[in-house]
Amino acid sequence: MNEVRFRAEQMKALQASEAGTLNPHAVLTGVQLEDGSYHVLSYCGDDVVTLPDSLFTAGTSNNQKLLNFLRVPLPFRDTFKICVTSYILKGVEGSSPPKGNTIRQFFYQATAFLTWLNDRGVSRLSNVTPLICQQYVEFCKKLKGHKGEPLSGSYLNRLFSAVQNLHILSQQSSDAMPYPWQESSAYQLSGTSKLFHQGAKTETIPDDILGPLFQSTVDWLDRADDIISVRERIEAWQSEGMSRKPIRARLNKLGWTKSELSEAERHLQTACMSIVLITSGIRVSELCSLENQCAFKTLDEEGEPFHWVRGTSYKTGVGDCEWLVAEITHRALVVAERLAQPLQANLEQRISALRTDNPKDVDIPQMREHSHRLFLAVGKKHKYGVETLSISSIIKRLNTFAAQCGLEWRFTPHQFRRTFAVYVAHSAFGDLRYLRDHFKHWSLDMTTLYAMSRQQDADLYDSIGLAAQSIKMDLLEHWLEPDAILVGGGADPIQAFRTKSEALATKEGRAEMAKTISPLVHLRATGVAWCTADTGGCNGGQGIEKTRCADCGNAVIDQSRKFVWQGIYSQQLELRDLTDIGPGGTERVERDIERCEVVLKGLGATGEDLADVAT
Repeated sequence: MNEVRFRAEQMKALQASEAGTLNPHAVLTGVQLEDGSYHVLSYCGDDVVTLPDSLFTAGTSNNQKLLNFLRVPLPFRDTFKICVTSYILKGVEGSSPPKGNTIRQFFYQATAFLTWLNDRGVSRLSNVTPLICQQYVEFCKKLKGHKGEPLSGSYLNRLFSAVQNLHILSQQSSDAMPYPWQESSAYQLSGTSKLFHQGAKTETIPDDILGPLFQSTVDWLDRADDIISVRERIEAWQSEGMSRKPIRARLNKLGWTKSELSEAERHLQTACMSIVLITSGIRVSELCSLENQCAFKTLDEEGEPFHWVRGTSYKTGVGDCEWLVAEITHRALVVAERLAQPLQANLEQRISALRTDNPKDVDIPQMREHSHRLFLAVGKKHKYGVETLSISSIIKRLNTFAAQCGLEWRFTPHQFRRTFAVYVAHSAFGDLRYLRDHFKHWSLDMTTLYAMSRQQDADLYDSIGLAAQSIKMDLLEHWLEPDAILVGGGADPIQAFRTKSEALATKEGRAEMAKTISPLVHLRATGVAWCTADTGGCNGGQGIEKTRCADCGNAVIDQSRKFVWQGIYSQQLELRDLTDIGPGGTERVERDIERCEVVLKGLGATGEDLADVAT
């Protein structure tokens, strides 16, 4: 059917649901074909509804696009179909129509509530009282997750929100459900409000895991040409009409078996995915969206290159999005594209065959979605033979890859993004200076960087900003501790401030005080100190002037920088023994040694300690 008729059919479904009835023959969902016409996926009366790919992120498996009403207790089934029809086509009042995962989440969490009601002999929504709903709240709070722990506040919030939405959506039906809570809400009942200010809950990947993981990915990337060349030889032999047995024999002569080559290709593909996730901060769903030619470069006024990757962001409905990445990210994407080419060609052949047999085959537009993607997999379980890797499959691949590296860690979808944000924030504070080199001009002046392109991931910048704020607050809180050793011209005002006990009287503690003053304090790392100056032009801590911060009135040096000054001190002592640096060089070395000794003694080093450094 054409688009006008398709939309008219959907309108019939919506009008029926708004009138509190179900039109079982009205169109609920469909997919647009290549010629612009529509194919119906589901009708309102279907027991299993298929949601279109357009409602989901890349990497969503096909079984997650189904709503099975046979799981809904029979007494509630028709009323619930009315509610779901309205939810899919319109959403709840005050919000836009929901995306696929939100629909699926509501469907199964509301189904859990209806099943609980049915088990207790309640067969009508109109009989659901606030007391019954409170009992459901208590029931849910006693449930355990897959690790044997109580359900999280955020998950409870989703469960209770589904009950609230069911109440809203049922009001137009003949079995309207009363408001479920007395003077409360899902948000309050779940305890989410208490958790709101506790900060990010997603665990960051530790250095001792991320370091070896990244090194292994680079090692695999270095082997890419060898692995892909073997695959290309096999394809050449196949094009010559060679059968499996001689191909296997030739492969063995090259030192490979078919299973070993397949495993190597999987690991290489996973290495590429890992590099992209580690160096870009994109979500796993956004990784799934990457296609051929997604990597590109721009040049600044001085000819310095910026490396970018273009994909699709689903989380906030932004759509096309760009991320600043490292040079090695582009290298990984080139390898990923080479690995994907045979699978993409396989899909194109299947599409071509389908077009010949039936130009309006419903699978063609869905297969086209996969045909340009970079991270594909082939398998009997895939509907089209070759499909974009699912998010769950990618996480499984990452865990398998980590295991072959000898690492014991279980990855979750958001960990790479969270870790990236924290690492970039640390980079700006001087703890991971190499990351600055990767990203050239990367800084925490997000407004300036974001202004370069409105397609950039603003949400990622917010995450980096929050991580940076957290680091800054932790640092300030430490400086406010009475026994924290601080050196430098900027240390005196801080020490004077913290000795005044009345200064903290209006706050609950140092953490609260640090939070309050954090926005008022300019803070950046110089590598050897913390600089509180809010103007530029200083080259302290960089190049050959690394000791300048020792005499600066804006510098604060704490114990975290002690090892740096010990290293500088040791190097200067070596320079003192040189006989060919001239009077000026000798004078400068002595000045730097004196500066180092002042800083190190201020940080608690004794003469004995300095002698140990000297040896």
